[in-house]
Amino acid sequence: MVGRYMRGKIIKIENRKEVTLKRNFLTRNYLLSLNKSLCNGCGLCAEICPKEAIKIIPAEIADGRLIKKPAIDFDLNSCILCGECAVLCPLNALRMEVDGKEVSVIVKNEAFPVLRKEIKVAYGKCDPECGLVCQSECPLEAIKVSTSNSENGEILEITDVQVDESLCCYCERCQLVCPRDAIDVKKPFRGKVDLNRDLCPEGCMVCVDICPTQAIQLEKDSLTVCPEFCVFCSACQKVCPKEAVKVTRDWIFHSDVEAAAWLTALKKLTSIKTLTKELVIKSGRRRASVVRNRTIHALSKPEQPISTQAIAFLELLEEYKK
Repeated sequence: MVGRYMRGKIIKIENRKEVTLKRNFLTRNYLLSLNKSLCNGCGLCAEICPKEAIKIIPAEIADGRLIKKPAIDFDLNSCILCGECAVLCPLNALRMEVDGKEVSVIVKNEAFPVLRKEIKVAYGKCDPECGLVCQSECPLEAIKVSTSNSENGEILEITDVQVDESLCCYCERCQLVCPRDAIDVKKPFRGKVDLNRDLCPEGCMVCVDICPTQAIQLEKDSLTVCPEFCVFCSACQKVCPKEAVKVTRDWIFHSDVEAAAWLTALKKLTSIKTLTKELVIKSGRRRASVVRNRTIHALSKPEQPISTQAIAFLELLEEYKK
């Protein structure tokens, strides 16, 4: 037992709800945790892991239904607790902490960006007649609406709307169903979902079962895709037994960073086309910054007096023109 907890060695602690990896040093402590209930085994973390330290445990499927969702496991001999997986997990199932503060090592070292994702609620616009639809429609129960009620239980006023961002996956469902335009969501991933229904086996509902945001549903005996609700985790694509679903990401919104680690991950998650586009945009920003700095420098320099030789040359030039 003593050797297992040696300082600097990664240890793994697992229970029914969570998997935790810990590494403790004299001056710094690292922790990577996986919330099993939030994870749908999409495998995005395994795709981008620079050390291939994350392995996928396949789903169990029977009669066209998902019996057991895929899962992930960590190779302690390969994992370096860099935290790339925690940054990019679309369902917030992975969390990285350094000395008790939630931040990835690779972000702390400015080698990886922070995803641009946000949800704002102007609850002053809310109307009780909406039926608290944002709360009821949230697939991850991340929204809690507080109300003031009459003695008979009738909702008189919405007093607050709280969003648990540790659960929110920014699927935009709440924004799209809100009748008062009181919610604004910025989704970190942009892309598209293609479903080839001709390939779908009769009665198969695996993609519906695994989708965390109900972006794929069965309507009138036919599968329907609502890309507005998709978080582009691509879990549906990976569990489909007939490769009938294709998920592509064409853009990721993030803070500015130019490190090679991020560019490598970006290529894996999107495409060489997206990577090229990002590099072109960054190059344009750099050029604009250089021009701006030169202009500011030129404007800040004091005007230099014209030398007598220059004046004489200009006068001679004027005579020549005559």
